[in-house]
Amino acid sequence: MRRCFLVISIIILLVTSCTQKNNNITFVGIIENVTENDIMVKTNDDVGFDKASVRYDKNLEIKFVPEVGQKVKVEIYPEIRESYPVQVTGINIELVNDEMNNKTEYKKISSEEAKEIIDSEDTVVLDVRTQDEYDSGHIEQAVLLPVTEIEKRAFDVLTNKDEKILVYCRSGNRSATASKLLIEMGYTNVYDFGGIIDWPYEIVK
Repeated sequence: MRRCFLVISIIILLVTSCTQKNNNITFVGIIENVTENDIMVKTNDDVGFDKASVRYDKNLEIKFVPEVGQKVKVEIYPEIRESYPVQVTGINIELVNDEMNNKTEYKKISSEEAKEIIDSEDTVVLDVRTQDEYDSGHIEQAVLLPVTEIEKRAFDVLTNKDEKILVYCRSGNRSATASKLLIEMGYTNVYDFGGIIDWPYEIVK
């Protein structure tokens, strides 16, 4: 009798374990925020919620570095803590390898490299300083688009997102900010060559 009870207990445990595993929820989404212990994921999958705060299970091993914008496949326990966004516990998180994760980055180059490109290729030289700074002296044929106006006017001034764009400012700070903004807006061929104070070649007024 005792042995029979033990066998039945084991069977119940196995069935319960399988049932719990089968009840886990899996969905695909885009990471919107990353903290030390969780990620915020937005999904269009039919799982009953469009956004979830995924807290890491204590045994979870993530084999990549989570970053905003990545597409991930998430497996969670079925327990969903009601709020908005819902709170869930992730037991497996995988990076989905597709074109959404091929992140474009701007390239940092020297003034000498920029000059070589300008002299040999069709490119846009973008000055992201102010109008007064531009009028006081700029690189020949440079297009003026102040960094503060990029989000509003970039699509009008820079109509080809795949065209090579060489960005500069006064000292290199604004050119880095502008280059990052352009990449975030979908421009694919952006080069930052720093500040005009380091430009050893001729400028025009």
